[in-house]
Amino acid sequence: MFLEVTKKDLKLEFKTKSTLCLMLLFGLSCAFLFSYVVGERELFLPLILLISIFTGIIGYSISFLREYDSETIDALKASPLTPQEIVMGKVFFNLFLMITVQFVLFPICFALFDVDGNFILCFLIFLVGNSSISLVITSLAPLSSKSKARELLIPILLFPVIFPSLVLTLKVSKAALAGFVDFVGLAIIAMYTVLILSISMLVSDHVV
Repeated sequence: MFLEVTKKDLKLEFKTKSTLCLMLLFGLSCAFLFSYVVGERELFLPLILLISIFTGIIGYSISFLREYDSETIDALKASPLTPQEIVMGKVFFNLFLMITVQFVLFPICFALFDVDGNFILCFLIFLVGNSSISLVITSLAPLSSKSKARELLIPILLFPVIFPSLVLTLKVSKAALAGFVDFVGLAIIAMYTVLILSISMLVSDHVV
């Protein structure tokens, strides 16, 4: 069951707290820096989206690279788990990290930029879009895990693929900030996420 991989990673993370602390430190540093240098309400959503992406890449890269660097990936392959279950376990682990980071970063950024709008609705809608980005990126992370230049390859591979999710997340979040729910945009985000996950499951036998 893929949840066994998620539980293994969560136990390790709760023991060390290194990845989560690094993500929070980076995200908070960027938030305070941007609010001091820019500080314009109109840039709140684009900036927090950028912060979320770069914060998330820290977790996405560590999730798979840690298995290869510590040579525990062979143990996972030798287990009864299928490659698809290994990938899904990592996907849900990184999703947990990103949701945790957003619960801390979003309210702080909302206050720092002194934003006017529907906080709760915007938070929930942004959570949906951010979760989509997390799922898309993590499902594609194994594609670069065997490359020697994997740290550089991950962003190169990811940004073109997550661009539709970025644009749609920004669109639906802007509507939510004004008090409206863009159901069409949310539906497209969901379909795109399912599409990328399906492709990842199809190729996971060859990349894990």
